[in-house]
Amino acid sequence: MANIHVEYGDGKDAKNVKVTVSVDGGGMASGFTGSDGWANIQTSGTRGKVYVNGTEVKNGSLQNARVVYPR
Repeated sequence: MANIHVEYGDGKDAKNVKVTVSVDGGGMASGFTGSDGWANIQTSGTRGKVYVNGTEVKNGSLQNARVVYPR
């Protein structure tokens, strides 16, 4: 399971943005953040790349990851 929190540069939660994870070793999955900025995405691994609205924002752990997405 990938648990990703997305926030903007000003610290506000990014609501309803598309989050895609590319798991190391193969597999991709997508989901959307909720009103709290968290996206919980079912994945087969715990490491990989995180994309927000198509922009890569992280490469590493997918568990309780926090990322900043510029507006």
